Parts: sequence; structure tokens; C-alpha cells
Amino acid sequence: MASLAFSAKTVRCISPSNAMVSDQYESKRRGLSFGKGIFARKHDPRDSVVTKVATQAPTVIPSLEKELAGDRNHVAWTSVQQERWEGELVVEGEIPLWLNGTYLRNGPGLWHIGSYNFRHLFDGYATLVRLHFENGRLTAGHRQIESEAYKAAKNNNKLCYREFSEVPKLDNFLAYIGELANLFSGASLTDNANTGVVKLGDGRVVCLTETQKGSIIVDPNTLDTLGKFEYSDSLGGLIHSAHPIVTDTEFLTLLPDLLKPGYLVVRMEPGSNERKVIGRVDCRGGPAPGWVHSFPVTEHYVIVPEMPLRYCAQNLLKAEPTPLYKFEWHPDSKGFMHVMCKASGNIVASVEVPLYVTFHFINAYEEKDEDGRVTAIIADCCEHNADTTILERLRLQNLRAFMGEDVLPDARVGRFIIPLDGSPYGKLEAALDPEEHGKGMDMCSFNPAYLGKKYRYAYACGAQRPCNFPNTLTKIDLFEKKAKNWYEEGAVPSEPFFVARPGATEEDDGLLISMISEKNGDGYALLLDGSTFEEIARAKFPYGLPYGLHGCWVPKK
Repeated sequence: MASLAFSAKTVRCISPSNAMVSDQYESKRRGLSFGKGIFARKHDPRDSVVTKVATQAPTVIPSLEKELAGDRNHVAWTSVQQERWEGELVVEGEIPLWLNGTYLRNGPGLWHIGSYNFRHLFDGYATLVRLHFENGRLTAGHRQIESEAYKAAKNNNKLCYREFSEVPKLDNFLAYIGELANLFSGASLTDNANTGVVKLGDGRVVCLTETQKGSIIVDPNTLDTLGKFEYSDSLGGLIHSAHPIVTDTEFLTLLPDLLKPGYLVVRMEPGSNERKVIGRVDCRGGPAPGWVHSFPVTEHYVIVPEMPLRYCAQNLLKAEPTPLYKFEWHPDSKGFMHVMCKASGNIVASVEVPLYVTFHFINAYEEKDEDGRVTAIIADCCEHNADTTILERLRLQNLRAFMGEDVLPDARVGRFIIPLDGSPYGKLEAALDPEEHGKGMDMCSFNPAYLGKKYRYAYACGAQRPCNFPNTLTKIDLFEKKAKNWYEEGAVPSEPFFVARPGATEEDDGLLISMISEKNGDGYALLLDGSTFEEIARAKFPYGLPYGLHGCWVPKK
């Protein structure tokens, strides 16, 4: 691995250009649009206040220079320039003084080892980014998570563990047999925790991915890798949902059973590493469980999705990626939604629903009648119109080859309606017209105080066509069925993460944090007002960062 040294220099604040905002109704709200019309307006640097100076410029890793030279490679899909960096940023605008704490964002950020380039967005080694807000100032940093997979690759200058689409190259047949044995035991599966990061109720911060062994504890202040999060129970298994439900009082997740197709629903208390079984759901269709990247809950129920995009052991064994990687599409197996009581573990509903494909559920709640009896479960997700091609569109070759064609598959806010009256069928419909958010929808968040409750607002990444990846930030009003959209030409925004204002009584009283990767190689942190969706502040990084996935908020103690 090349040297990762960097030099200290002063970075001057450069006013951003081509910052586009929009508003169909020509309202006074700068930086947003309502609905289907999008009209551009440049960000005016005269509206900003520079509050604090900052930072260090990087030294580019020599092995990346060729990759970085390609104009067609957006910085969002380019490996991070160095292993770690930290510094204070220049802020344009004003950071609210109530915003005190740390936003952490995890995601794949290094897509090569030596001269070998990875295939898929989800293959990259994890890059953890930190934004620390205190007294109106912003300190930022990033660091590679030191998983065994990352350390082995760096030490051996080659891939050593199985990633999402990548398999280590083996020298001979005997080595392949050994690799298969390691696969069945889980030894060859990656611990590259490149998907999400959560703060447990006891304060520990854990980075996660689809494999159970890829649960890694980090220090939110230094970004140091502290060690593996080892589960102390005997439940076993190799995989789990990459998105557990985490609150101050509990941790809920799903453990797919690949041998006897189904799911264990488990709970873990704060301060404990022991998962306890709430109940089990047996699959109703297909040769294997459906992929459960995420799942929703209500106040009293866990909703277990059984998607027709199912895990495939055969694909897992193959040395080269199949079209759907570790999965297979089984439309004949149908799609289902199961509802389990948190208290008893009993299944209170199991309904067939239209075919669907989703990575991310948004939220769910209980629909009640006039007497307060629960009659149905409403569960919302970012749904890709039962189209699995989204996985193929996330190949790095496709992301880097954008030439202006509109190739992003359509998506919507998919709303499941699951009756609790014993009916065998549920519904799936669009919660609002997908044109409101450009028929792009993923990477969602909402006010966490409304977890499992009836809610009005969701925040996500939408689309300004033509595009090959979600390129807007959008605020969804599920009551009015409208959307406000933020857009900047050439920008790729990451998940908009909602932080509520302390003491807030309105659902959207807070702000959104997103990190923006720019076409020109730059990047910045962005704050938007949760109510108006106007820009509050931005702070430029010393260099653009690769696209990241999911984050969490660690409030100041």
C-alpha cells in the first residue's frame, strides 16, 4: 500500500458555483421546489457568513493518481484520497447553536487494492466520516474502518475476503476447496462494515454490514476501530439485517435462516451483547428467505418482509458474480409481509402483496378505527417497482460511465397496507405521485421521535432527470402528497439525516445533514432547514469525498 502521509496547508474558502435551487410556485423559500416543476437558481454567496477558518489539504495516494485523472470519474465513485484526515472547516451561513453533537456517516470509500479495481458500489472498504458540531463551529474527519478484510488487503496487496461481488483469486483447485469450507463456516465472508453505523442505548457506536461478523465498535470522537462487537448468545447464523432498529431502550434485528427458510426476530438490551428470540417467521414462498436489508416496526409489532428477491446459496458459492450477485429473483414465489407481536412473538398477520423490490423501509405505524382498535399496519419503503435492475445500475462501471442518458430505474414511496382482520392479501400503492420527487427514491430518514408512529414527513434522495443515480434531496409530505426538492447541478448528495431541535413540538422542527460530492472533484457538508427545506449552511471539505451510505447522530453529553 502506498504511503498515506499528508501535508498541512491552509485551504481558502471558495464560493460554490452552480448551486441550483428551485420552487414551482416562485415562493420566497430559497433552495427548494414544490412538486413536479423544477426551476434553477444559483446559490448567492452574499447570503452566507464565513464563521471559522480551517483545514488541511491532502496528499493523493500515488496508486490513485491515474484513477483520479479520468474526467468521467465523478468523485462520488472515486476511492478516497487518503486513509485519514481531520480539520476544522470553513462554514458559509450559520450553524444553529443548538446543534451540538457528532454526525457519523459510513459507506464504501475505497474501491481498489493495488492495481485491482472492484466491480460494485457495495464492495468498497468502509470509510467513516465524522462531522462534529459545537458552538456554531464544525470539525470534520474521516478514517478507514480497520476490519480484518481491510487490514488483510492492505498487508497482502490483494483481496482476501469475499465482498458483495468480489471473490479472492485462488491459485489452484485445492485452494478453492479450502475456500468453500471457509465459506460454509463463515471464515471467508467479509467483516467489511461498510453499510451503516448506530449508537446503541448504552452509548457504544457500532458499524454494520450484512454479515454478523462485520459488526465493529468504533470511537465516535477519534474514529479509531476499537474491536469486534461479539454476540454472546448461541443463535449462530452468518447474516442479519444491515439495518437494525435501534433506540435508547432496545436493539431489534432479523436473522435470516438459509437452511430452513425463515427469519428469527431478536431483541438485545442496552449494555448486553446477547440477542434473545422474540419469535420466528417461516417463509411462505421460494427456496430461500427474501433479502432483508431493512425492516420496519410499529409501537407493538415487528414487520417482517419476505421479498421475492431471495438469497441464493448457489450464487454465493460461485467464483464470479451472477447478474443478481448473492440473490435470485423468484417472481413465482410471490411477495409477502408478516406482522409479529413484539410482546408475545405471535404472528398476527401474514399477507400476500404485489411483487416488490426495496432496500430501505422508511417507517410504519398502526392504523386505528374510531374505537382505537388496530385495523391495519401501514408500512412505507423506497420501492423500485419490482425492478431488480437497480442492483446492476450500481456497478461502478455504470456509475462512472454516465453520459447524460436517463438510466436510473424508477422508484416511489411504496406504501404497504396490511389488514389485521385475517384477510389473505395486502395492498401496495404509491404514497404520492412519484413525479413529485422525479421518480427517484432511496436513502431515507425521518424524525426518530416518530419511529413506529403515524408520521407526516420523510426525507430522502430523489431525482432530477436525466440521471443515473439519485441526485436531489427531497422532503416528502405524506399528508399533502407533495415534495420539496433541493438540487445542485453535477452534485451527488448522500442520505439526508434528520436531527430534531431540542424541545421541538413540530415534527419537522430540526435540520437535515447531508454530504455532497461534486462533479468537479470538490465536496461539502450541507445543512437544510427541516421545515422550509432552505439551505442553512455549508462547509467545504479540503477535497471531495466518495459517496457514503448511512449515518447516525451522537448528541453531546
